[in-house]
Amino acid sequence: MDIKNLIAKNINYNNIDFSGMVSENLDKSMGDYSIACFSLAKILRKSPVQIANEIKDNISLGSLISKVEVVNGYINFFLNKNYFAREILKEIDNNQLFEKDKNLKSKTICLDYSSVNLAKYMHIGHLSTTIIGESLARIFEEKGYNVVRINYIGDFGTPFGKMVYAHLTWGSEKELEERGVDYLQDLYVEFCKRATDEPELEEHAREYFKKICDKDPVAYPIYLKFIDISKIEAKRILDELNVHFDSWKGESAYSDELNNIVSQLNQKGLLKTSQGAQVVDLEPYDLGTCLIQKSDGTSLYTSRDIAAAIDRYNQYHFDQMIYVTAVQQKLHFEQFFKVLELMGYDFASKLSHVYYGMFSLPTGKIASRKGKQAVLVDLMEYSKNKVNQIIAERNYSEDKKSEIAKKIAYSALKFTPIKNERIKDTVFDVENAFSFDGDTSAYMQYTYARICSILKKANIQTSFEDVDFDKINSDCVSNLIIALNNYSNIISRAVEQKEPSIISKYTMDMCKLINKFYTTEKVMTDDITSTKSKLFLLVCIKKILKKLFHLICIDVVDEM
Repeated sequence: MDIKNLIAKNINYNNIDFSGMVSENLDKSMGDYSIACFSLAKILRKSPVQIANEIKDNISLGSLISKVEVVNGYINFFLNKNYFAREILKEIDNNQLFEKDKNLKSKTICLDYSSVNLAKYMHIGHLSTTIIGESLARIFEEKGYNVVRINYIGDFGTPFGKMVYAHLTWGSEKELEERGVDYLQDLYVEFCKRATDEPELEEHAREYFKKICDKDPVAYPIYLKFIDISKIEAKRILDELNVHFDSWKGESAYSDELNNIVSQLNQKGLLKTSQGAQVVDLEPYDLGTCLIQKSDGTSLYTSRDIAAAIDRYNQYHFDQMIYVTAVQQKLHFEQFFKVLELMGYDFASKLSHVYYGMFSLPTGKIASRKGKQAVLVDLMEYSKNKVNQIIAERNYSEDKKSEIAKKIAYSALKFTPIKNERIKDTVFDVENAFSFDGDTSAYMQYTYARICSILKKANIQTSFEDVDFDKINSDCVSNLIIALNNYSNIISRAVEQKEPSIISKYTMDMCKLINKFYTTEKVMTDDITSTKSKLFLLVCIKKILKKLFHLICIDVVDEM
């Protein structure tokens, strides 16, 4: 129920549109909603108090509002708690609150995120793009869009030349078969270490990358095998995090498109030669110079991204194409969006870059593998071990403990990048992330588990018809139901701003209201009508929490 809109539409005064003027009050003693009349005083040449009183006399809100008061130029609206609760719980019960926008069913959103580099371990830097992207995908789906998830993998470049050369020079086929991705990473690290003293190795790397590009009968099959091994491991890790993609089409798929891109740019008169390289001058747009082709004739990120965008539009006919990467790549995306626009592609206006700040760990808190940047699987394992220590004394089977630990640990990891506004830098709090107190995912999971526990212990069937709304009309419950009603508006805001933290904050606030409800209201009483009414309220809350958890990639835990 859009209460603000209902109030605004039911005011007939001087042909003024009151949309956007209705606010929800934090202090409910001053009314649940209000309108400030000060901005109208200059327009109407009347005092705010006089305007407020005149507006009060021109309001028709039926059963929704029980009382309207004017206080110092404010109009305060008090909800009819019983009527409001009845309407909202009915909408939750029959899933009307969760109805998707049917007009969006034919609209396609492509999301490019995660972008796993198959030449390296997945590290903590991949966590932000992966989880922000996945959360956005779920939020857009909840709104009603058709979503295509794209993992634009890094499966092309000189690092693969390094690994193929190293494998053929000092590597071992037996070790490759036995150790897989760990062997590949050791190859890469060893190559880089040796190249410090033997700089000629870099030339060998370029030579072998050229062989890969030319599909050399020796180098190319080895490269493909490396890609398969790395992709299997990446998929395994992402499966653990419950993140799945519709497309794994990587950079190599567009490596042969360079000549086509260069030809199109030449036809438009956009290319210039600079020190042997081909560039597009974007200085008139304050975007510097965009490099399209290196002096050695090879492609770059920009040329491959241009080819990929064209291919995706031809395949999906997207209404939006969203790229989720770090803020450091902001200029790159601005440049290649502008180049596409100058090439005459109308869909360039449908491209957007959702960027985020840095994600890091406290120095020295978690040992990284072989001195490199903290590896994601190590962080996942550390988190599980940490939670296992916390729940070690719980009276569960070992399998159950393992299941709960995994859900709490991984949810804490996934919650960190979307807890606050994505542009903010984030440090994973390894000491407090798994606490059942404070603003943590574990706290929210505990709130959900507590609801499950109460419903299970009560073992009483209840339905909408069992609710006596006089039994659930306290201020505490009313505030909770108002929050439940905000679900659809919160989803819309998150879509408009492409900001998962809007959902995260709403979910956290909801959990705090739920726990406040427990401290002020006794659910199980001798009054069976009161008990059934409150149990039904908990059923509705549980339904919304489960949906919210899904949107922010948190796993549901039924018991903790």
